[in-house]
Order: sequence, then structure tokens, then C-alpha cells
Amino acid sequence: MPLLLVAVLWAACVPHLTSPPDTAPEDSAWVPPDNRWPSGVPPADLEAEGTGDGQVPPDFRMVDQFGDTVALWQFWGLVTVLDISTMWCAPCQDLAGDVEATWQAYRSQGFVYVTVLAQDQGGVPPSVVGLTKWAEYYGITAPVLSDGEGWSVPITGTDGFPRVMVIDRTMRIVEDEVIPAQDSAIRTIVEGLL
Repeated sequence: MPLLLVAVLWAACVPHLTSPPDTAPEDSAWVPPDNRWPSGVPPADLEAEGTGDGQVPPDFRMVDQFGDTVALWQFWGLVTVLDISTMWCAPCQDLAGDVEATWQAYRSQGFVYVTVLAQDQGGVPPSVVGLTKWAEYYGITAPVLSDGEGWSVPITGTDGFPRVMVIDRTMRIVEDEVIPAQDSAIRTIVEGLL
């Protein structure tokens, strides 16, 4: 078979994957993941703006201590504390000791406390087993998540851990960094939003 004929036959068999403009799938509505945590549905026009005061933070999907996927935006309608910590950080460990009491104190008023663990003792995102051990050790029944995608790295930057943010019921950040990152300061901000 001449080489030119082989090239023509080969080119004719190469698939061309295109969709006509009128049959392209439309953007689907935001769907919360299936998990045990409170879940609201944010408005369709909610858009991520950034991680500063007054902005809507980007949504994320992370695994919790039960192996379930959790999304930040599923907490639409709740006052949310987002505690970005590591397992090796002493101030993070101190703060973890107060998580359960704060979660239980305000939970019935439309509040959730979310801990995102960026790193385990070895400096990598913790496994579900590590998350479970953290939650059990500190008696935490609120969501404890592993930041396997590195979502929190640009947020913490050089400021270090823990980085605590408080988000209002409309998913706007009202405090992009609670200083000092201590339970009493967190509760003061939360109480002002409930």
C-alpha cells in the first residue's frame, strides 16, 4: 500500500470530538455533598471573591474524619468558624481543646465550627485515620477536614498557623484573621453574628 494512501486512511480514522453549540451542557446548579453536617444551598449567583474581610471565600471540597466529602458552601445560612491549623502546631493544639465547647455552645443557634488541618506531624495533609485520631483526642464532634488540595496554603501565607476566619450566614468573611486565635476572641465575634 503506498505511503500516501496509508496516511489518508489514518487521518480519516482520527476522531474529532466537537459539540454543536446548541447541545453543549449548561452549568448545573451547586449540589451539596452527601455527609452528616448541616447543609444549605447557596444562591445560584454566589461567586468566590477572595479571602479578605467582606469577601466570599472560594468553595472547597475536602474529606472529613468520617471519609465523607464536605464543601464550605454547604454551610450557607450558618455562622461559620473556619480554623486552619496543623497537627504539629502548639497553638493549634491549644485551640483544638476549645473547639467542642464552642461548637456545642452555639450549634443550636445556626453555627458550625470547621477545622481544616493542612498538615500532619510529617508536614503532609493528614489521612482520614489522622483526622479521626485528632477529633477523638480533642473530643471534637464538629467537622475536621484534610486539606489535600492545598487550598489553605495561600490563605495562611507567612502568617502561620492557626488562621481563624469567621464567615457570616451569607458566606461573607467578617473576620479574615481572628487575633489572637483564641477561643475567647472567636466567641466574641460569633456572638455578635448570632
